This record gives sequence, structure tokens and C-alpha cells, in this order.
Amino acid sequence: MIKLELSEKPIELTEEKERELVEIYKTTERQVWKQSYITEALLKMSNNKCAYSEQKLNTESAYMEVEHFRHKNKYKDLVVRWGNLLPACKKCNVSKGDWDVEVEPIVNPLEDVPSDHLFVKSFRYYKKDTKGKNTIEVVALNDREHFVNPRSDIGFRIADTIEDLYELAQMADTPRKKIRVVNRLKGILDACGPQHEYSAVLATYVLYELTTYQHLKVLLENNSLWDNELDKLEKVLKMIALPEPC
Repeated sequence: MIKLELSEKPIELTEEKERELVEIYKTTERQVWKQSYITEALLKMSNNKCAYSEQKLNTESAYMEVEHFRHKNKYKDLVVRWGNLLPACKKCNVSKGDWDVEVEPIVNPLEDVPSDHLFVKSFRYYKKDTKGKNTIEVVALNDREHFVNPRSDIGFRIADTIEDLYELAQMADTPRKKIRVVNRLKGILDACGPQHEYSAVLATYVLYELTTYQHLKVLLENNSLWDNELDKLEKVLKMIALPEPC
């Protein structure tokens, strides 16, 4: 899970339109939030990912659902309120159900900094406090089939690639070979960034659990190959990572 920035409300969602949609929902219970201008804006805001699990949405196994942070059954006036809507995968949305976040809070990706409440180790989420504990349980962040296994599969492929890069870097004896190692590492770090699937977990794994990455970084630094672009990419990952408390 990463912190999301609330985007501008769709221009179509005027106060008048919001009142109209709320009234329709109250009288008919129609899914009035399924407006293209709402769903498209939510997907753009989250880089097409679930706001909780960071699973890529609108793929064969994870179609997007509009999640109401404050549940629509109890907070009917917020049924299309911008800032109460999140893009979610079906697993997280169904798991959360009608949980009342006002009674028992969970992490709100639009308001909370996830690292204040959660940390990651070995592709699993762990709590720092009660809000973190509730979040892990309520949206099933550690469901093995849906989330842990896919995260670990990607992580292990990254680990294999970095192992190969470390060996190549040790043997690189020409500028061309050295640049090839640097550019491939940049691609790996970029692929763990906030625009990609499971970025918080993968950033944590690479930066804080994968010792070969640290060995490779030292090797590149010692050979004056660690450049500003690598530094910027790593800083982005540090901003979204959820390392274990010291």
C-alpha cells in the first residue's frame, strides 16, 4: 500500500449532480457511482491499481470496483463524495464489506501515511499499531493466493535478475558492459516504482531485504558508476517502502 494523492474532482461531479445521484441511490439503491468519469478518474489517481493491495486493475483476474471508504449502506450521503471513493480489486472490496471505519479505523490511502501503521517483511504485511492490524485483516492484505504468492513471484524474479547483474558487474571489463549493467538496474528500480503493481512490497524487498542489491550498489559506487538517475530512482523507492522498524 502506498500513499495516494487525491486528484481533482471530475468536472461532471458538480454539487447538483452529487445531490441527484445520492437521491437516486437512496430511493432505488442503483449503483450510481458507476459513471465513466468517476471510474476513469479513480484509476488515473491510483495508476490503475487497487488502493489497498496494489494489484493491477482491469486485468483478467482483477476487475476494478469502486470502494466506499465509509460504507455506502451507513453513510448514504457520501455515496459519490469525492475523497470517499477508492479504486479496489474485488478481493479487497468484498473482504472489507460493510466495515465501519469510523468505529474501527483502517489505513486510508488518501489520508494516512502507510509506513506509520504498517511494515513489510518477506512479502507479508505486519502491523505497527491497531489501525495497521485492522487494515491487514479487513482488506486481506496477506491472502496467500491473491497477494502473497504473486508478490513473491515477482520479487524472486527481481532477485534472480539482480544476482545476474552483480555477477556481470564483477566481470564487466569495458565501458559498454558497465553501462549495460547500470541501465538494466535502472529498469529494475523503475519497475518497483509507485506506478507499478505491488510497489510498496517490492521496494521494501529490494532496498531492505535483498543483500545482493546492496553489494551491487557498493560495487557501482566504488567504480564511479552509481549516478544521479540511480540515486533518484532509489529515493522514490525509499518514499514508498515499508521497512521493518529498527
